[in-house]
Parts: sequence; structure tokens; C-alpha cells
Amino acid sequence: MVIKSDFILEWDKALGFRGDPFADKVFAPINKFLVDRKEEKEKINWFFIKGYFYGAIVGEQGVGKTTMLRWLEDRLKKYNRIHAVYINAAVFKEQVNILHKMILPLLSFYEKVFSKPHTKLIGPDLLGFLKKKLGHKSVALLVDNAHHLTDKNLELVKSLRKEGLKLQVIVTSTPKEYEKSRLPEIGQDELGITLRRLTFDEVKEMIKRRVEAFGGKGTHPFSQDELKKMYDKADKNPRKFLRLCRDEAIKILIHKREVLERKAEEKKQAKPLKTRSGRRSVKDERMDIRIRKATRRELNKDEKEEGKKLIRIRFALGKEEEKPRKKPGLHEGRTVIHDEEHKQKLLNQLRSTSPRRKAKEELGEEDKEAVSETDKLLRELAEEFEVD
Repeated sequence: MVIKSDFILEWDKALGFRGDPFADKVFAPINKFLVDRKEEKEKINWFFIKGYFYGAIVGEQGVGKTTMLRWLEDRLKKYNRIHAVYINAAVFKEQVNILHKMILPLLSFYEKVFSKPHTKLIGPDLLGFLKKKLGHKSVALLVDNAHHLTDKNLELVKSLRKEGLKLQVIVTSTPKEYEKSRLPEIGQDELGITLRRLTFDEVKEMIKRRVEAFGGKGTHPFSQDELKKMYDKADKNPRKFLRLCRDEAIKILIHKREVLERKAEEKKQAKPLKTRSGRRSVKDERMDIRIRKATRRELNKDEKEEGKKLIRIRFALGKEEEKPRKKPGLHEGRTVIHDEEHKQKLLNQLRSTSPRRKAKEELGEEDKEAVSETDKLLRELAEEFEVD
């Protein structure tokens, strides 16, 4: 979750990361973060299968030489017959003692902390102690930034093989520094790897793996277009690219509001979608929806409106004096004449023929005739009471 603030120190946590995914260092497990390099891996594999003595990995700064060596160290440690030793000559320079670096991982806890036998031995005795500790194992010496090795250490590496030590050496350096150094004196380069720059797809995959390893998702907070711009600006160099990613992530966090406003403006200026002729394009508008509780007056009004839509039927129960109505279909100007005696006669005749006095299930042909007779009497009764 992004913290809204104008001053942030822990920018990685503010972006939802558990650490800095763009740091210029090799993360473990190395195999999870190394992208592609299939061809280089095959060459290194053949180098050890064939038992070659010396090989070099050359490439410009930041292209991934250290990552390759660390990957190789991790792979070799899975085999008990090889003792892999990684040395960064740029860090130790004069202080590095190659034999001590080889011996130290082979010592017991007591020897490392208390007796420290390797510090009391020199020359041939130290080399003999190393061979004893190695037993049947061979040594894979991996020297990063090897052009920083002193002449003394170079001579030592060259002599170790002559002394009968089972040794394979792989060094890394930049093209210019390798040419100026004495490294080719160690032996013939049986590896011959020149690391290329990563493709955009490889760089994108590298960022994805790093981001997800630190709790992020995909390439957040970058879009593909932003990654492409940084990739071009870094001139395809992975180290420079990671630095740009780190700086851009911090900028996005600090200037989040400005970035969002800019993106919204770009979205508005974008061309509308093409539609069929005669139809307008649909605009992307936001709806402002507010919800509140209806008042009692509004509810009553709605009930009245709904009531108007219903069909209401009124039943008149009981006797009610009705006003004379005009028969539908008769001409205006007619009047009704009331004759009580004539009316009673017709009613008596009607009762004698009414089918209501019989049960429905008993109705037969005679009853049907009575029903039709009733209809005639009703029409006659109506006509008798209406005259011009």
C-alpha cells in the first residue's frame, strides 16, 4: 500500500516490498534470478566435463559476470568431488591469500576458532595441508574481477597446477582490462565467453522475478512502456537498468499524485475509439451516485402513484336507490315509463323459467330452452320500459 506523505525514507515498504528488489547485488537462490544465458551455461558445463584448466568470462561492467560466477558456484556445491572457491579480487586485492581462502571452508569449527593451523604454516607445508584436507576433491577457483590480482597471486595460481593440485580456474574481467592484464599467462582460454547484453524480454523477466521475490506483483510499479524507455536509456545494460528502475520507483512514490494527474490527462487526450458510421462514440464518464433514506412523505407519494396504476372495482352491498341510467346504444330523448303491475307479471313469468332454481348438474335440454326463454323475457322487459 502506498503511504501518502511528502517525505518517505522506507520507499520499498511504502510500495509494498519487503526490501529493495532493484539493489545491485546477487540474490539467492541464484538460479531463481538468473535469466536465460543458456548458451553460456552449456559452455561452462562442457568446460568442467572436459576437465579444462583455464577459462575466462569477459564482458562490460554490469552485464552479469558476477551473477554467472555465483550461479556456477551454487551449481558446483551440489557435487562432493569439487571444492568451489569464489574470490572477488576487487575487494581483497593485496590482502587476499588464495591458499587461505581455499583452506578455510575445509576446517572444523575448532580449527577455525581456536587452533587455526593454516595461520602457522607457510610455503610447501601450507600446500601440503591443503591437499590433505581436500582428499579426493578437486578445486574450482572462481576469481571475479581477476584483473585486480597482484603479480604474486598470479604466479601462485600458475604454480598450483605444477605442484599437482587438481585445479580448474575461471576468471572474469572487462575486455579492456583483460587485454592489459597478465591473465592470459595463466593458460589457454578454453571457455571464451563474451557476455552479451540482455534483450528487453530478458530484462523484463528479470524485473518480474525480483519484484515477486520481494512481495510485489508482475513488474509493479512500472508499465511495459516505462520499462522500455528505461531499457533504452540504460543502453541495454542490466546494472544501469536496475539503477534507473530504483530511481523511477522512488519518483513514482514521491510524485504519485502528479503522475496520476498526468496519466489522466493523457487518457483524456487519447483518440476516441472508431465506431460504425452514423453512431457516436461512447464517452467514458464517471457517475456520481449518492444514496439516502427516503422520507415518509416520499413513500406515501410513491404508494399513491402505484395505486393509480391498479384497476379498482367497487361492489355495492345492500339496497341503494339508483338513478335511472341510459341503456348503451339507445338514442337520446327516450324516457322510461314505470308500470308496477306489468313489471310484476313479467317477474313472475321470469321466476317460473329461471334455471337458478335447479342444480347445475340436473340441467338438460328443457333447461337450456328455459334459459333461452329467459333471455327473451329480459329483452322484452327492457323494451317494455323504454318507449319513444
